[in-house]
Amino acid sequence: MSKALIIVESPAKAKTIQKYLGKDYEVLASKGHIRDLPKSGLQVDVEHGYAPHYEVLEDHKSVVTEMRRAAKEADVIFLAPDPDREGEAIAWHIAHELRSAKKPMHRVEFHEITKKGVQLGLSTPHEVNQNRFNAQQARRILDRLIGYELSPVLWKRLCRQVNGHYLSAGRVQSSALRLIVDREDEIIAFNPQEYWPVGVELLGKNRPSFRASLIESDGRKLVTPTRERVPKAGDYVLSNEADAAAVTADLKTARFKVATVERKERRRRAPPPYITSSLQRDASSRIGFSASRTMQVAQRLYEGIDVGAEGPVGLITYMRTDSTRMSAEAVDGARTYIEQRFGKEFVPEKPNFFKTRSNAQDAHEAIRPTSMELHPDAIKKFLKSDEFKVYRLIWERFVACQMSDALYDGTTVTIEAQGAKKHLLRASGQVLKFAGWLEAQGASERAEEVAGEESVRDGAAAPSEGGDEEKTLPMLAEGEGLSVIDPPGVLTEQKFTQPPARYNEGSLVKALEDLGIGRPSTYAEIVSKVLSRDYVQKQDKQLVPTKLGTTKTHGLQARFPTVVDYEFTAKIEKDLDAVESGEADWVKLVDAIYKPFKEIVVAEMSAKEPGEGWPRAEPSDRICDKCGSPMVKRWGPNSNFFACTAYPKCKNIVDENPAPPPEVYADRKCPKCSRDLLVKTRRGTDEKFLSCSGWRKKEPLCDYTAPMPIGIRCPKCHDGEVIKVGAAKGRRPFWGCSNYATDLKCDFRLFQPPVKEACPQCNAAFLVQAGGKTRPVLKCVTEGCGFERALSAADGADGDGDGEEAPAPKFRGGAKKASKKGASEASA
Repeated sequence: MSKALIIVESPAKAKTIQKYLGKDYEVLASKGHIRDLPKSGLQVDVEHGYAPHYEVLEDHKSVVTEMRRAAKEADVIFLAPDPDREGEAIAWHIAHELRSAKKPMHRVEFHEITKKGVQLGLSTPHEVNQNRFNAQQARRILDRLIGYELSPVLWKRLCRQVNGHYLSAGRVQSSALRLIVDREDEIIAFNPQEYWPVGVELLGKNRPSFRASLIESDGRKLVTPTRERVPKAGDYVLSNEADAAAVTADLKTARFKVATVERKERRRRAPPPYITSSLQRDASSRIGFSASRTMQVAQRLYEGIDVGAEGPVGLITYMRTDSTRMSAEAVDGARTYIEQRFGKEFVPEKPNFFKTRSNAQDAHEAIRPTSMELHPDAIKKFLKSDEFKVYRLIWERFVACQMSDALYDGTTVTIEAQGAKKHLLRASGQVLKFAGWLEAQGASERAEEVAGEESVRDGAAAPSEGGDEEKTLPMLAEGEGLSVIDPPGVLTEQKFTQPPARYNEGSLVKALEDLGIGRPSTYAEIVSKVLSRDYVQKQDKQLVPTKLGTTKTHGLQARFPTVVDYEFTAKIEKDLDAVESGEADWVKLVDAIYKPFKEIVVAEMSAKEPGEGWPRAEPSDRICDKCGSPMVKRWGPNSNFFACTAYPKCKNIVDENPAPPPEVYADRKCPKCSRDLLVKTRRGTDEKFLSCSGWRKKEPLCDYTAPMPIGIRCPKCHDGEVIKVGAAKGRRPFWGCSNYATDLKCDFRLFQPPVKEACPQCNAAFLVQAGGKTRPVLKCVTEGCGFERALSAADGADGDGDGEEAPAPKFRGGAKKASKKGASEASA
């Protein structure tokens, strides 16, 4: 019997597919790309049609050897990497490496890793799509050319390295960074407008009381300033306390009655199923996952998870997609499930279908579960925590997209107040009458718009429409008299318009998608690279540009405007789509972009003095204390500095704001050499650590460093101190014993931030911060205690910001959990 070789990307996918196909097939994994441009040098022949020089990656040579062995033994080869541009490139390179086997080779695509999906893919083989490969190759070559040519410009105009990283400028990453910098510039330039809203607490014949807001006074409509709406000359605005006080004084003695009552039903339409961007946005806002983490988890769900007796099963369809298209079979399965689970009233008369963006490639279905038989709760025990959370998101959204609209009863009441002047007030509210699709996503989603919902709103009700909370207004009739409830009575307060919010990972992905920058397969990579290059810092999940990121962006805007131009970057994406469809030649596309860019690079590198946009040396009145020459002020990535003008004869430099000398840590000496320990701050962060005073940049006398203790004794070994571990390396931090690397090898761990406060119930030496941002609490982790109290701002605990409940302390290696006695004895 003939034997077939199937080559996929990942071992997990290979294992799942092997289970479906049996012994007549051998399934191998390429483990990603097997060939690429070497890291050193340009590796692109610019003079001969931009011919690339590819090499097998050093860590994939054994993989290629194994594939060649299997290819010789097989009768036919199926190339089955992921069904996108990167997957097509992997298939092309595998075909190139296996061409010597002289066996029939076919490209197959698996849009879901189920038995049916694999059989369908194998039944429709085709050739490797040369146009799709050319589109990927053009992107790769453009990225190499622009990055390779632009990096030396940054080294010349800014600096070569920061925190051990060489400065670089990616093509798409530079536009993404500009978004973050532009938003920060907006925030800095924002001019807040003062205003004083006025409200009155009123009661009619029926309870409850309600609050109405002033909208008109003495025939003049009140304008409330917003970020987008700056009052014009002649607009009526209560912009100071005196004007507001005059109106409130009149309202306190006014007579109130209902002028009009308007009631209407509002619909909140079901959102579309997830595409890559909306999944990343919801995962960011709802479960606190980064774009890259979301895609890593989704990849595992797509490739296959072992769910017990069934073995590995692909739980979701392909996760890199920009299409909201769904198969008729999947839609029918969802509608059947909804009727059985929620009832007939939750199933719309006709299936819900959604428009796909005009610029979408529409190569794959939307992201959905592969089977309605695999409910998240039913397979939870087989899933890791992050897999369950992402799978539940996808499951709930797919079910919700095929459910009936949510219905609200909306009421708007206009109230007339007659005092010395006539005033109009308004009260609005909407109450959920029928949950519809909200039933599948839970009550927490009723207050906020979910990702993708904006595409179906089209005049329908938005959550909390008009800024009104979901509240019930009493039954009111036109002409009905109203009385003021005091307190609170007539209220006014000073407010200011707020600047635009900084981007988080989810909103940055949305901005990239709206501008047409990047594609579903690249969003996570774009965001990750922006964060990893010292150009952006995360502050409470917000993306804040560093001094380096801001300076780099302003320089590129002035000298290389096309590199950071949103429209130009989006046009390249469209041109790459044209290459993929066979409508454009990839060499001409690269040539049209590279040649004018290269001319600017040559001019910039030949100019001795930095042009507009780059930082320049500024004269100063400072004199070099080493040679007596004048010093100039120069830009630095972390802080500016003064440099001697006698360079290179004199290389003296002085920080503009020199850091104070580190404090001596008084509690202990260096365990290696007995010198003093110093408290230092890790560069680019607020993370403190201990360093031996014998450390030197060159030829250190002692290289000892240690995490900063937090003043809590380990409750397990009673010898070490609790320290924060992992945060400095970009990992999620945990708290462990300082003796974890000593002979004691203490394995005490906490996954929630400890707070140095004794438990009032069991006298344990510390509590931990839990509950995330929605319900922050301090709780005791001593077994059997159960103490918990709300967390106040005054507590000042060091949260990890992921909004998750983390497990109690873990003791590995068969050790017992912390006892009540042990935690109580731990000294603070």
